[in-house]
Amino acid sequence: MELIISNSNPFLLTLLALFPLIIFTLIKKNIKSRKLNLPPSPPKLPFIGNLHQIGNLPHKSLHDLSLKHGPFMFVNFGATRYLVVSSAAALEEISKNHDIDFSNRPAIASLQPLKGNGQDMVYHPYGDHWKQLRKVGALHLLNKNAVNKFQTMRDEEMSSMLKTLDVYNVNGEDIDITDIFNTVVSNIFLRSFTGSNQKEDKTTKKFLDWDVKFKKLMGAFCVADMFSSLAWVDRFTGFTTFLNNIYSELDGIMDKLINEREKESYVDVLVRLRDVEKHDYDVKAIMKGTFVAAIESVALELEWLFSELIKNPDVLKKAQEEVQRVVGTKSEITSNEIEQMHYLRCIIKETLRLHPPGIVPRQTSSKWIKVGGYDIPPNTKVLVNLFAVQRDPKDWEKPDEFIPERFLKKNVDFMGSKGYVPFGFGRRNCPGMAYGIALLEEIIANLLYRFDWKMHDGSNPEELSMEEISQFVVSRKIPLRLIPVRRV
Repeated sequence: MELIISNSNPFLLTLLALFPLIIFTLIKKNIKSRKLNLPPSPPKLPFIGNLHQIGNLPHKSLHDLSLKHGPFMFVNFGATRYLVVSSAAALEEISKNHDIDFSNRPAIASLQPLKGNGQDMVYHPYGDHWKQLRKVGALHLLNKNAVNKFQTMRDEEMSSMLKTLDVYNVNGEDIDITDIFNTVVSNIFLRSFTGSNQKEDKTTKKFLDWDVKFKKLMGAFCVADMFSSLAWVDRFTGFTTFLNNIYSELDGIMDKLINEREKESYVDVLVRLRDVEKHDYDVKAIMKGTFVAAIESVALELEWLFSELIKNPDVLKKAQEEVQRVVGTKSEITSNEIEQMHYLRCIIKETLRLHPPGIVPRQTSSKWIKVGGYDIPPNTKVLVNLFAVQRDPKDWEKPDEFIPERFLKKNVDFMGSKGYVPFGFGRRNCPGMAYGIALLEEIIANLLYRFDWKMHDGSNPEELSMEEISQFVVSRKIPLRLIPVRRV
């Protein structure tokens, strides 16, 4: 026996010595797991988890799974586990009782370059640094006072958009209204960022060309997001190179904005805080995250709002009658007049309910949390499915139908309430709500006041396709093409 031990492998001896401790640990872990009440999960396959149950529209696939497994459920995308939140009551519990615990953003490999050195506003963990950045953004770009300050610039861009539409009206040609929305929103935000008094058509075109590639990137399969240990596969397939090249282009656009900024603009304030007051700000990362999120969300909602108006002629007629009644024969629409357009605001609310940008990603804090009676492990990645939350039949009658009139009776504002959180929820909600709503109202009011709209192919408006595609946001699969007809 002594001879066997003396000639044994040292690793084997160590393993034998630790064997009782290993057994004890495994037993303890097994007992603990039995006591935990984890959320239910759909049956998963080895390696891929639940990926086979997720179609091209994840928000709808997750909604369908939640109908069977409940408003809190675990799903596995490869090796990555997510908590999916799918009902108004479930989200309300989180908002009221665990807001701070759900206020972080998860690391997403395909979006990692937007974070820069991690000192950005969109993805930085909740805390003092994030609060400072949000305050700067609100003060110089996104709050109501900033919105009013940029009124002249918005009026100029609105006038330019209407002149473009007039050309198509005279020629009787159809126009890609989706492109019109992307252009006017990009122009407005570019000038808002830099304080520029000049049109930024070339920079806007560069950004919109970049945006096409960005959405293609978001629609591609990123292995690192599913299997962190297999991140090398993305380098092998060329995804990492494509990703780096795409974000390098965006860096170039941000560099141009920084170099051409006006004094006291939002970008100028960020640069001064970094260089003079020595704040740890990654200016380009702050700009990129805010810029992309703002343009994507506002242009997206304009696209869906107009689609719903075209598909619902009675709503369109009622909205035009309201705008005409409030504005009368004036040549310009003011903010005071827009505030009187109550039905238009109902249309915007209903569009935001039916067509939220997508799924809100969050991550829990570094402690165990109890929600819905379930035990949620620390640092759990979370997906809040706004599509499911805002179509919850417990809170909405005929939830899948476009009925703006419901908001004439339902006293709900854009700040959010149970079952209605179009700009996110809690401390981490969208800071650009005031600016986003102002743009939606002004652009739609002008388009309804000045033009009638016809389908480009002469088809029945009620047959307009509403097919979706999910690439970063949930947008129309087919761009919206219409013929503008001058009214006034």
